[in-house]
Amino acid sequence: MLGDRQVTTVELDPVLAAGAEENLKAAGYTPRVVVGDAADGRTPGGPYDVVLATFSVDHIPLTWLTQARSGARIVTPWTSQWCRYGTLALTAGLQGHAEGRFHAFASFMQMTGAQAAGLGPAPVPFPPAGGKGTPERSSTAVSPWAVAGGDLDAEFHIGLAVPGASFAWDTSAEHAHTRLEITDSTTSSWATVDYDGRTSATFTVAQAGPRRLWDEITAAHRQWEQLGRPGIGRYGLSSAELATTVWVDSPANPVAVR
Repeated sequence: MLGDRQVTTVELDPVLAAGAEENLKAAGYTPRVVVGDAADGRTPGGPYDVVLATFSVDHIPLTWLTQARSGARIVTPWTSQWCRYGTLALTAGLQGHAEGRFHAFASFMQMTGAQAAGLGPAPVPFPPAGGKGTPERSSTAVSPWAVAGGDLDAEFHIGLAVPGASFAWDTSAEHAHTRLEITDSTTSSWATVDYDGRTSATFTVAQAGPRRLWDEITAAHRQWEQLGRPGIGRYGLSSAELATTVWVDSPANPVAVR
């Protein structure tokens, strides 16, 4: 559609890049194939009219903004430690600004390479006994399934509002009938929410570390409910060089600032 000279594709793995180049040639196409970190973009050939990622990110690399001409489209799958879900489509403006909305579906592997540090490390294995700090114990009326039971709209919001938090389910019955385990990928904070197998009116909570993760998560879930339980299509993002704001319905209603 565009012509080979108008397309650049960047692949981190040299073996995959070589295979892609061979396949493209076999199909009759010879776009520019570059081995490198796609988060760095590709200055030669820019500015670009479209930046299209086939891996998920939780922030927009600055190079994508600076290498996109005004009016260009930036389209990428989205992720968070809590929920890998959604596609973000932005329109680039001037001086490294971009704004757009999220859309349902798409789930891809995370960015890898030098700039993947912005995504934070992968969730660490969860051993409550190895977590630091004396846990603070309490109870909650918020069901762990409400925040981590498969409601992608709720989980998408929590992923935006509680960065760095990830979860896993423990159904071994070693500690409780069912336990939701929560960790923070950047600190030693952790939390557990236990279901005793009998009542779903209250659940036992333990949390420790610099962050009170369960408090943050329940606050985020309450915010989502107060907003009218918005679906992913009501969310948008405004990105600039120094700050990124996620909002609901319009930039006048921010829900997370990074």
